[in-house]
Amino acid sequence: MIKWLLRLAVFSSTITIAALVVVYYGFQASLPELEGNIVSNDIVGAVTVERDQNGAPTITAANRTDLAFATGYIHAQERFFQMDLSRRMASGELSSLFGALAVDTDKANRLHRFRNRANVALNHISADERDILNQYVKGVNQGLSSLGSKPFEYWLLNAEPDTWTAEDTFLAIYSMFFTLQSSTGGYEWQNHLLKQSLSSDLYEFLLPDRTEWDAPLQEDADEYMKPEIPATPNFDLTANHFERDDRPMLGSNNWAVTGNISENGAGMLSNDMHLTIRAPSIWYKLRLKKMDGSLDITGVSLAGAPAIVVGSNRSVAWGFTNTNIDTSDIIELTINPENEGQYLTKDGYKDFDVFDEEIAVKGGEAELLKVKETVWGPVIDKGNDKQYAYRWVAHMPDGVNMSLMQMENAGSVSEVMDMAGDMGIPAQNAIIVDAQGNAGWTIFGKIPKRPEGDYRNIYNWSSGNHDWNGWYASAEYPRVLNPDTGRLWTANARVVSGDDLARVGTNRYDLGARAKQIRDRLMALEAPVKEADLYGIMLDNEALFLSRWQKQLSGVLKAANDPAFETYLNEVENWGGLADKNSIGFRLVKDYRDQVYENLFSRITAACTEYNENCDYDAATKQWEAPLWQLVTEMPVSWLPPEYQSWQFFFEKSAFDAWQNVISGDVALSDYTWGARNTTEIRHPLSAAVPGLSNLVDMKAFAQNGDKENIPHISGRTLGQSERIVVSPGFEENGIMDLPSGQSGHPLSPYYGAGHQEWLDGGQTPFLPGETKWILTFKPI
Repeated sequence: MIKWLLRLAVFSSTITIAALVVVYYGFQASLPELEGNIVSNDIVGAVTVERDQNGAPTITAANRTDLAFATGYIHAQERFFQMDLSRRMASGELSSLFGALAVDTDKANRLHRFRNRANVALNHISADERDILNQYVKGVNQGLSSLGSKPFEYWLLNAEPDTWTAEDTFLAIYSMFFTLQSSTGGYEWQNHLLKQSLSSDLYEFLLPDRTEWDAPLQEDADEYMKPEIPATPNFDLTANHFERDDRPMLGSNNWAVTGNISENGAGMLSNDMHLTIRAPSIWYKLRLKKMDGSLDITGVSLAGAPAIVVGSNRSVAWGFTNTNIDTSDIIELTINPENEGQYLTKDGYKDFDVFDEEIAVKGGEAELLKVKETVWGPVIDKGNDKQYAYRWVAHMPDGVNMSLMQMENAGSVSEVMDMAGDMGIPAQNAIIVDAQGNAGWTIFGKIPKRPEGDYRNIYNWSSGNHDWNGWYASAEYPRVLNPDTGRLWTANARVVSGDDLARVGTNRYDLGARAKQIRDRLMALEAPVKEADLYGIMLDNEALFLSRWQKQLSGVLKAANDPAFETYLNEVENWGGLADKNSIGFRLVKDYRDQVYENLFSRITAACTEYNENCDYDAATKQWEAPLWQLVTEMPVSWLPPEYQSWQFFFEKSAFDAWQNVISGDVALSDYTWGARNTTEIRHPLSAAVPGLSNLVDMKAFAQNGDKENIPHISGRTLGQSERIVVSPGFEENGIMDLPSGQSGHPLSPYYGAGHQEWLDGGQTPFLPGETKWILTFKPI
């Protein structure tokens, strides 16, 4: 969605300064209500919304449905445009708001027919959940209609907002599946292409299952052994265009300690989720309370849904990281040679179900998309002469639900673990702590039961031997409870081993370097552990992973004995060992490593690109450091690309390529700091499209510490720590919650962007909302 939103700049010529003057008055009228009395016939009793100076609300009511109504009301008034984007993205309906530039995105997403699936999924939720959802929807629509004017974004787009429905809340959840998982099986497909085009020994070397960086919670039974370097790859082919994915991995960090070593005797949790950092923030801080004291939960919500996503209910606190387990399969189809409209199943040939999906296009004619579906899922185009279907947890009728709301009343870690399989969310590493001092890890989200096999392979399912057989029950989920060390950690890398790994499957696990550094930092903490101790790990910038690359590069520059490299050598040797915004050496080392990877692997993987032009090794694995480092250190002569006379020359050329802008004089070395490359771009989705709007709605750009990978402090221009939470249940008043930008989506709000500077500086904003500044009251008719 980010890519096409940036293309809104095309519209900038159509929006004039004069128009902005006119809509300014609409801007003011669309500010949310902060104080006063609101009457509604959709609530049972009185409700109060108390906001602090940062706009963080505490909603208090006598019952859960009234809390849901008020949540919907303030979500709509503060964030309706963002809610609208999430439902439109998931349903493939962006074109009706943005026109032709969004058609391709809509076609890709409409393939999954999530609006239809949302209608089916709604039939699988409980009556209580339905009541809460319905009240939330009523609150959203009353909140929207009560604004003095439509949200300002609709003035800029010359559009009218559509009302909210229960299906739309499910679409907001589906949008997170698009964010956190592949909607086309990219990992599995890229592994397939590499397996088809490379020798088996080369394939296994380039796509290792384990590396020396692994730090799973479940220790591996066998010690890691470095593999032998296989036979030379085919260097006769021309090097393919190869550029690594330099974006931070969409994922997260979380870790915890048990009450045995925490200062307060309760379990203590830390969580920072790595997603898009934008204005306003993805997450909306929220506290929900019942008047009788039976509910008091604080955390972050997703505007569009009534649940707290991560947080604490005074008895239990929990946080998430993306699991990267296997939740989808690409299926090779057998087409009836006598009828191309049929495919083979264990019950014989079946007709494809064909759906005509009409995509409305603002300012143009509607476009028709024909979606073919099988009993396993929709048919996806992989650009060759075969046909494939896609099986995905998100497609299943009960794959998405409202069960996360069960966390509101959970009382212990064990109780939570017993409901893990009920959760209808993208599969997450859940670390849970409770007030009794327990700490545990398990997976939230549905895990499909598969017959035995390696489902990184693409199988033909027509025999019925590979189909899913329902879901694993919560009792069958992998779990770790109260380890002897008193410490737990996950960071998008592999967490389990052995039978549990076979059960959850393998996807594009992150390299374990980040998890390993977090683990080692936790192990170094001495009791009693305080909230500030865990928060400090979130901002840990030490470049332990790159330290060996710094030594290797220093050796290369010394061996070069070239005066032109002397100033670079000085910066590299005095790099500071940190991902520091002012460090020149850190950037030199990081850029050099990336260039070595690109220069070498563009030749190694050329055979795959020759086989299929869409082959992308970088999308197939995050473990490429292992084979790369082994080649760099062992330097086998037969693996040196033929255009280089020696490995030393290869390394020198890689440094030259990496620093070309400085060597050519386009950038002064003194300006070549890490911060100059790692500068925040926290923007509103429309700011690039409207002249002058950026100054009003975007956060000011700042150079920042941290790296995009392999250290705890993940930071990038547009992706990074979308929240930072440290909390112990029962001690929320000592907790911390930082968000990268503010609660409100309205640039004229008194707290627009509030909290941003604290997030930049590591200011440790209190977890609970602060002193009340505004009170809004709801009363029934």
